[in-house]
Amino acid sequence: MDNEGFSPNDDLSYHNIGAGIKPVISSDDQVSTGDALMARMNYSYKQRYLVTASFRRDGYSAFGQKNPRADFPAVGLGWVFTNEKFAHSEWLTTGKLRASWGINGNRDIGRYSALSNLNSGKYQYIKADGSIVLVSQLYVNQLQNPNLQWEKTTSYNLGLDFGLFNNRLNGSFDVYKKETNDLLILRSLPDVTGFANVWDNLGQVNNKGFEVTLTSTNIRNKNFTWNTSVNFWMNRNEIKHLYGAVDVVDSTGKVIGQEEKDDVANRWFIGHALDEIWDLKVLGVWQQNEADEAAKYGVKPGDFKVQDVNGDGKYSDADREFQGFTNPRFQWTLRNEFTYKGFDFSFMIYSSWGQKQAYNVVKNNSGFIDRQNSYVTPYWTPENPTNDYARLFSSNGSAGFNVYRYASFIRINNISLAYNLPKSVVSKASLQSFKVFITASNVAVIAPDWEYWDPEYRNRDSDGNISTAIPPRIFSAGINVIF
Repeated sequence: MDNEGFSPNDDLSYHNIGAGIKPVISSDDQVSTGDALMARMNYSYKQRYLVTASFRRDGYSAFGQKNPRADFPAVGLGWVFTNEKFAHSEWLTTGKLRASWGINGNRDIGRYSALSNLNSGKYQYIKADGSIVLVSQLYVNQLQNPNLQWEKTTSYNLGLDFGLFNNRLNGSFDVYKKETNDLLILRSLPDVTGFANVWDNLGQVNNKGFEVTLTSTNIRNKNFTWNTSVNFWMNRNEIKHLYGAVDVVDSTGKVIGQEEKDDVANRWFIGHALDEIWDLKVLGVWQQNEADEAAKYGVKPGDFKVQDVNGDGKYSDADREFQGFTNPRFQWTLRNEFTYKGFDFSFMIYSSWGQKQAYNVVKNNSGFIDRQNSYVTPYWTPENPTNDYARLFSSNGSAGFNVYRYASFIRINNISLAYNLPKSVVSKASLQSFKVFITASNVAVIAPDWEYWDPEYRNRDSDGNISTAIPPRIFSAGINVIF
């Protein structure tokens, strides 16, 4: 319940909600149910051969009436080969091979996504005599899908765990492949259906990649230790199927084969990644000696020059090209920890590399750039004929495009320094420990191709323009006492 315009006042709040002049009544009552069955089995033989198997059957009321439940089996195998007689070694401390296969489910949809929903409203109807009547309406605003089912991901994994030199160096290596079928997607529909979209299960997307983790004790003696942890991983995805194959006909209407089509509207292309950029390619900025050529595209010197692939003098999907990816091509983290007598010092660095993001700040055509700006940004003039930044209030002409730049970065994420008082000192005060510490987070970021704001934490509007939301650098200090 909501109301306003209370008389004489709103001192009684909701206890006198009827005293207002603009009541608004609404209701929302949603219910969902789920159930699950699970079985799990573990087996070990001589601590060498390991088997883990599980089976789940999950149900969720949000799916269609025909497929509310799905089965999710999994099995994992392990072989601790260093427990074998032939594997005894002075330098190899531990070693284990792993293999696993399993199916996971995704149910991330609304509670009533598979159902037809009724909605109500009111509109004014003008009768033949000109009088106006307020009419209530009741209509279906969502198309049902009784076949909607769980999204399923089948995963295959091979791994190796190892420890060397009495576990001074430990690590693991994993390679994996994931096949996701029946993706839960809000599918666009033709207007003639009366509905804009419907939740559906579509296509197949494959992911593959590997991950390496290393942890080492570089130095270890009475007063000083130095430990390092490194993690590196990369992932690639590819759209394998979308809507299934359809008949291909020749000019006479004869079926000559079948073909699966791309979804150009959503920029999904079979054989390409979900995050692959498909856009018009920016070649630079039109210069003064190119004014006549620029005019053919409705722009002028100082505006961005966009490639016309087919040379027809206009821009369309036929001119779009694949230009990179929005997700990192690889990532890594590095952590170092040092101890010297009572001092503890550590820092962590992580990096994402190879991804691109829209960088439309270089267009110089958003907001009141002649009166305010967050940075002193360069811009094109006849005296400053830059090829990276457009003129003030530049025009896109008939081309809708983004300017992309690499958003690769290395971030010093946190630094920590602490001092622990000696036990001989704290025991005199009847304490177990006394530690003083200072930490800094989001210390610094290095981005060779990204000049403004933060390449990792940023907000962009629908035009790709960067906003000023960036994370703070935080310093903290404290004392940790255990009695």
